Amino acid sequence: MYTALQIINLGLAKITASRVVQIAPPRTQLEVHCSEGYTSWKRGELAKRRWVFALEDDYPMALADTLVYSSDNRKYKYDLPTEALRPVRQRYTEWKQRGRALYSTESSLKVQLIMNVPEADFDPLFVDVLACRIAQECVEFATQSAQKAERRDYGYKEAVSIAAKANAFVIGPEDIGADDNDFSFLTERYYPNA
Repeated sequence: MYTALQIINLGLAKITASRVVQIAPPRTQLEVHCSEGYTSWKRGELAKRRWVFALEDDYPMALADTLVYSSDNRKYKYDLPTEALRPVRQRYTEWKQRGRALYSTESSLKVQLIMNVPEADFDPLFVDVLACRIAQECVEFATQSAQKAERRDYGYKEAVSIAAKANAFVIGPEDIGADDNDFSFLTERYYPNA
């Protein structure tokens, strides 16, 4: 079981930087940097992959609103819970996401979500990936060394590779529905009037 401070210090150790003593409240410039960035780095790494420990299967969504008119018959609106980072699109899902809401034709909806879980629930392989991310974010600030920055990029990729080999996260593409093809980068860029 790790704390945010321990994970930050693991990351700083990877670049042989000084440890931080506290992040709440921060006292040094490095503590301020880590304190301000940690939540974003953690949430970003959780959302980037479908980590097994952070997946919530068949999460029952609470109905937020029923729309009187909907052009595509998705008249039920469901707000994502605050602790959810993003929904996972599975095969044959019919919902559409707009911002922090899902729109569906169904009056009850269960989805798979990637959750913002506490540090106590982290997989040890994720801790290493997050520590490597922290090292990447802090290497320039703490050491001013370009060589260490290059080594940290390699260390991050190696930590992700090890986690993948251990099946710590789900590998493979998420399902893409017909609604996800409403906008195509290539079509809109090269054929804007098509």
